[in-house]
Amino acid sequence: MAEVIGTGFSVLAVDDEPNIVSALRRTLRSRGFTVHIALGGAEGLQVLETQPVDAIISDMRMPEMTGAQFLQAARRKMPEAVRILLTGYSDITSTIEAVNNGEIFRYLSKPWDDDVLLSVLHDGLERKRLARERDQLLALTKEQNAQLAAHAEQLEQKVQERTKDLQKATDDVKAAHARISADFQGTLKVLSTILEQRPGLTGGCARRVADHVKNLGPRVGLCGEELQDTIYAALLEDLGKLTFSEKWLTTPLHALTGRERDEFMKHPLNADSYLMSLQSLRGAGRVLRCLYERWDGKGMPANLKGDAIPLGSRVLRAASEYERLRAGSIETRAFSHQDACNWLKNGSDTRFDPKVSQALVALLNEESSAVPTRKLPVSGLKAGMVLAQDLTAGIGVLLLSKDHLLDDTMIRRLDSFQRRVGKDIEVTVYRSTT
Repeated sequence: MAEVIGTGFSVLAVDDEPNIVSALRRTLRSRGFTVHIALGGAEGLQVLETQPVDAIISDMRMPEMTGAQFLQAARRKMPEAVRILLTGYSDITSTIEAVNNGEIFRYLSKPWDDDVLLSVLHDGLERKRLARERDQLLALTKEQNAQLAAHAEQLEQKVQERTKDLQKATDDVKAAHARISADFQGTLKVLSTILEQRPGLTGGCARRVADHVKNLGPRVGLCGEELQDTIYAALLEDLGKLTFSEKWLTTPLHALTGRERDEFMKHPLNADSYLMSLQSLRGAGRVLRCLYERWDGKGMPANLKGDAIPLGSRVLRAASEYERLRAGSIETRAFSHQDACNWLKNGSDTRFDPKVSQALVALLNEESSAVPTRKLPVSGLKAGMVLAQDLTAGIGVLLLSKDHLLDDTMIRRLDSFQRRVGKDIEVTVYRSTT
């Protein structure tokens, strides 16, 4: 215990006898203490002015200033120092005075035992040792906390930078996906326009059906991917008619023979088989496959009934029949809006899902009473007008989509285009209500 107790500690030894302070210095230095000496109380106080110490050992009997008086003054200068009193005579009154006024830690009788002195110093300095270790640990902890804080700040900065990079990458992916999606849908519209160039297929019919599906679907619970698949199916409904003869396409469905009509009505199955290999259009193929299923279970190809028929197929059938009745593709005459709506009503619970047919009739009536439209030549267009329907060139090219806002530049381009193809273009725009 006594071998290493002095390491890092300093002691002031005070006695008016040089041989005593020399003896204390030898003993304490051999145990690792830094030792300061003073030959009397006044000299000891001078040492304390410049040398902080951890312990003070003072003789009791000294001229001019007793050990009790010195320790009392030393306590005011260095209150944290451990104070030990050495006394060579039995003066209990002076010792009590030193204990009370100097607040000494211990007192020892002269001559002292070195081991006892070192043990007393060890006990007195143990608290300081613990306090010093505590301070060192606190300093180390503070330093480590500062390092951790700096590291955390660096990590936070890196996280923010990485988050910005990821957000930018995500935004780029979203933008790319939006472009691809727009291009994909544009491609389907162009393909639909190309299909309609065959005699007997009404131009713009498929896109009008797709618009009805888009507006009707959410009203009857068709949404998300299923709605998108049904819109695609509407645009590609005529795909399965590619191999049909011109006679079949130019003859209203009800004017065909029974055998011809049966073969004609297989066109959704043909379209499904064409789309089966395309991952993005398989859902549209499944919608088309059930196009001619009936609510009463008397349809084809699987005689599905009621809710067993995919909702998308039910929505598409109602929207498609309305437009194809209006175009004269089903009956031998083109139906008016009201006649086509009556057809939908009369077919509820048989051909059509009653909920779907009712919702479609309501939607069509709303649209017919909405902002009116008018057809204008390109020369009659003005900047600020809005397209009320898709504009096609009649040669398989979709020029502009519905709801496109026209400006002077686009009007000049349309005029240039019609001059180039040698055919006047009529544009349907919304009629202003102001």
